[in-house]
Parts: sequence; structure tokens; C-alpha cells
Amino acid sequence: MKLEIKTLYVTTYTGEPLVRFRNWIFGAQESRPGLVLLLAVFFTFSMWFFVDRVWAPPTDIHFSDLYPSWYGSRELLLHGRDPYALAVSREIQVWSDGHALDQESKLGIQNEHRFAYPQYVAFLLAPTVGLSYPTVQSLFRIIMPALALLSVPLWMAALRWKCSRTVLGPLMLLSFGSFPALESIYLQQPVLITAALLAGAIAALARGRLFWAGMLLALASIKPQLVGLLTLWLLVWAISSWRSRQRLVWGFGISMFVLVAASEFLLPGWIGEFVAGVVAYQHYTGNFSILVLFFGRLGGGLVSLALIAGFGYVAWRLREAPAGSERFNLAICLMLSLTVVVIPTVYPTGQLVLLPCVFWLLKSFSMIWENGRACRLAFIAAFSLIVWPWVGAAAFMLARLFVPSYLIRELWIVPLSTLLLAPSATLVMMGVVTPAVLRSEC
Repeated sequence: MKLEIKTLYVTTYTGEPLVRFRNWIFGAQESRPGLVLLLAVFFTFSMWFFVDRVWAPPTDIHFSDLYPSWYGSRELLLHGRDPYALAVSREIQVWSDGHALDQESKLGIQNEHRFAYPQYVAFLLAPTVGLSYPTVQSLFRIIMPALALLSVPLWMAALRWKCSRTVLGPLMLLSFGSFPALESIYLQQPVLITAALLAGAIAALARGRLFWAGMLLALASIKPQLVGLLTLWLLVWAISSWRSRQRLVWGFGISMFVLVAASEFLLPGWIGEFVAGVVAYQHYTGNFSILVLFFGRLGGGLVSLALIAGFGYVAWRLREAPAGSERFNLAICLMLSLTVVVIPTVYPTGQLVLLPCVFWLLKSFSMIWENGRACRLAFIAAFSLIVWPWVGAAAFMLARLFVPSYLIRELWIVPLSTLLLAPSATLVMMGVVTPAVLRSEC
């Protein structure tokens, strides 16, 4: 079914300039789809130009987020070596930096390029460990963009948003052309694998394939910090109606048992090494959460606990919602937006899991707009922060015609200035909308 554009019109406020602009945008999807697609292509190309010509480091620097996990997997599966061992870490450092880091005399914070994933990531990368890394890089230059594109229709299916092709095409382009997606593709960050697996898991839930959803959710746990809160809620959701939802728990539990047991068979005691590696990773990257950036370590920790408690209570109230319903989708988006805000990292790559939150807000536009001035203002503020990177990137691309490239590079932070505000704005928007959804019927 096509998206009914007419349902997005609110006749009560037709005199307001913002509503007239909104109606023109949504009406353009139906009456001028070529124009909307052209704008999506323009802004996607602008962001690619910004990432490739302004943000990206020099091409002679050896850097790939995929290499440590691939090399560690290769050494484990082909040579029986411990991927968490110092010797393996030093070999990764030699590839990345040209030399091994001096563990005793290094000063400050440096990226140690360790194997910092659960050991069972090796099973996902197993088909590639027999190849040379240049071949693997070339292969993932195709796989990573494909995963970024595939995630969009999967999230659409998960949210049961049956939009028309005139809506889907621009959304796929803009999602693919977002800074978190292009940065992840450039760095070959495995978060793209996690995001696609997570989208597949929720899409499977929406279609009633609970066992498959559990399996995909287990595989997505190669990035446990991104899926932990959502997984916890989904297990509570499944247990709350055990008779009809137990297949999710069985799919997840059996898959995790197989992954962990097989990993233990290959490398006894790997869990302790993984935990130690995560602690070390937080130390040598100096990472902290977005809330710590805003409120300091103590304040950020207290706000994180308050948000987890508050949104946890809301999620508990939503545990009876059937998969694919608006309440269920709200809970999914709450958990994902909360995750991005509270996890101890400010790297934009994790913001890929905000994609369903943005889609859900767009899908629920009529309900939000009719829910009062506060909701409308929150929606406008949130999406102003979300769309700014595309606008800033387009301005940089046009300015490059008249401004020297060195000056453009010095101001590279301008298009990215809202990246750390957008997740918080999205979470606030979700919180503002939550009472209206709770009052509605399932």
C-alpha cells in the first residue's frame, strides 16, 4: 500500500506558514517526485563531498576499524592464536601505525587498535579470513554500502510503514548519505553489520518470525553496547506473554549458547579477556557518554540513571504491546535513542541505530502535529538539528567554488556541530510524544 499523503494534512492550521511549507514538502512527494528525488541526490552528494574532501584524513594513513577484528579472527581461526593477546595487538599496531606502541612509555591517550569485540565476531568474518586484507577491503567496500542501504527497507518493514516509492527512494538516499553512515563506510566500521542485523531482527518480529528474530538479535550482540538495553526489554516483552512469544527467547538463548560455547571451545577464558579489553578500550580512547559531555561525569551519571529508570518504567508499561504495533515501535525507539545517549561513546557511528527513531517520528507526523504546540515545536527543533549536517555540507560544497580548500578544512566542524545534540533532541522528542501514545489504543 502507498503512503496516504492526504493524511498528513492538518486543515485546522492551514494558515500557519510552517504548515503550508510542510504541506508543500509532502505534496511534492506525490505531485513532484522528481524534484524531491533530485533534492535527495543533491544533499547526499553534498555529504559525500564533505566526508571525502573535507573530513577524511590523508589517504596515506593506514586506518580501518575492520582490520583489528578481521586480523584477530584470522589469527584465531587459522593459527589458533589468542586475538586478545599483546603480541597480536602489536602486530595490528604495526599495520596501523607503522610500529608497535610502547606500553610502558606512551604518554596521553592513543588508539591501541586492539581486538575489542566478543570472540564470536570471528564466526561472522570467517568467510574472509583466508583472503588477503586488500581483497577484504575491496569486498567490504561493496558490503558496507549495501548493508547501509538494506537497513532502510528493513526498518520500514519493522515499523510497518508501507510508504510509496516516492518516499522510500529519498529516504534511502538521505539515510545512506548521512554522516554516521558515510563515516562508518569510510572507516569500514562493523557497526553497519550490527545495524543491519538489528533491523532484520525487528523486521522479523513484525512479521511474526520470533525464532529468527532471536537468532539475528544474538548475532547483533557483536556490539553489545548498542543492543544491550533493547535486548533486555525484548526479553522482558517475550516473558510477559510467554505462551505466544517464547520462540524469541529460545531463538536468542540457543544462538547465544552456541556462539559463546563455540568461542569457549576455541579460546577458553575469552570472556574475561574480552571484559578486560573493553575496560582498556574505554581508557585508551578516553570515551564518555553524550550526557557526561553536557553535565560532567557525576551529573552525566545521575542523569543517565534517571533516564534509564524513567524510560524503563515506560517500557515496562509497553511490554504487553503486540509486535509491530505503535506502542511496540515506540518502545523500540525509546530503547535505541536512550542507548545512544547513555552509552560511553561520542563516536557518531553509533547513531546509525537512531534511523528507526527518525522514521517513526516521520511516520507519526500527523499524530505529533495534532498533539499541541509543544509537540510541534519539539518536532521542528529536533529535525532542525537532524537535518543541519546535510545543509552545512551543501553550503561547504558550494563554498568550495569560491573559498580555498585549506580554509574549508579548518572549519570542518561546522556541518557536524549538531551531531552530539541530535541524539538528545531525538530522545526528548520521543519523550514528548510518549504520553499521547500511552493514551491511545494499542
